[in-house]
Amino acid sequence: GMLRCNAQNRSKHQLGAIACTLYMMKSPLFALLLLCIAKFDFAEAFATQKSHLQHHNSKTAGRSSRLSATEEKNTEKEDKFSFQQRIESVKTAVVGAISGGIAATPFIGFHDIPLYGAATWEFDTDMGSLQSALFAIVNRYCVREEDDNEMLNMGVVGAFVVVRTLSRVRVPEYCTAVPLTCGSPLSYFDWNMIQQLALNGLESAALFGAAAVAMEFAYKKEFISKFPN
Repeated sequence: GMLRCNAQNRSKHQLGAIACTLYMMKSPLFALLLLCIAKFDFAEAFATQKSHLQHHNSKTAGRSSRLSATEEKNTEKEDKFSFQQRIESVKTAVVGAISGGIAATPFIGFHDIPLYGAATWEFDTDMGSLQSALFAIVNRYCVREEDDNEMLNMGVVGAFVVVRTLSRVRVPEYCTAVPLTCGSPLSYFDWNMIQQLALNGLESAALFGAAAVAMEFAYKKEFISKFPN
């Protein structure tokens, strides 16, 4: 009986010791459990944050690349219309005015001096030089770098020739209006007006043609540069 009682007491003490040990380990186990949960949450949060950060970086990189592309485009636009390009336009105007004015002077004199006098010849020559300078600037903007199309250059020259030729025709006083009738051979154009068309066309061709040839020569000698694309 004594042995059985001692055994029961020993069992109770062992159970109590186990319970006490478990009770004492409860806080560390709970802390360890919290640490594991926190570690898992932290790892998941870190992965999520890393993913968001990568996405943000990619968006930022894309935005930066777009900004860089925009800045490059703006820089190109600024380069096209920079102060240096204005200097080139001024040089182009000088080349056009001198070459066109010199080439057209004898043709304008042949037309103006017998009919209208030397004063008109001087005025038309001065205005022709100014027109040639404007033509040279427009031609430089139209026929740009890497444009090897000769028809484009000829088209610009032809447009200026036609406009100047038609604008200088003077309708004789004997013509009647509504509808315009001037006589033979075409009723609308008589021989006087056809002669004006021929003489003014010759002047204009010499004026703008010489300016175009002088510009090509200046391009080859690199005195002036073509406008960039």
